Amino acid sequence: MTVKTQDQSVQLTQNLEARNKEVDKAYNLILQSTKTLLSPFDSKKYRTIIHVDHSKSGKETTLLKECLCFFWNITLATNRAGYRMIYFNYDEEAFARFGARLYNRAVRLIFKHTMFEATKINIEDSIRVSLEGLQVQKFFINRLANGENDFIAFDIEEKANIQE
Repeated sequence: MTVKTQDQSVQLTQNLEARNKEVDKAYNLILQSTKTLLSPFDSKKYRTIIHVDHSKSGKETTLLKECLCFFWNITLATNRAGYRMIYFNYDEEAFARFGARLYNRAVRLIFKHTMFEATKINIEDSIRVSLEGLQVQKFFINRLANGENDFIAFDIEEKANIQE
């Protein structure tokens, strides 16, 4: 028989808080590194990033933050048990149009920042990468059309100066 004591509850809470901090840190590192993948594109459309801070939306939701661009949606959310999770979805049309290279590079960066060797606490099971392409572009264009507000901000990644 398992008996829960106050000490175990406190320990579980501390572990959850530490794990969630590590997931938050990984999410921010993922955003910093994946946005650099957009800089080679000439078109601003492909370099535009939408940041959504759901905690400021006034709605009760498990979503915390989102980062959208023409190609993907990276979401930070909380599951039912209180664990932070990072979800990565890639646009099916972008995959068909630009091929797998950009997708593969983004996935590699996500795993780089969440693998066991890169974190103080094992957060590998907090990552969900969709195996099927989704319609991210429609969501992205809709958010752009609605404009910025208190919880939605736009950013355009600087064009990289590629020298030959």
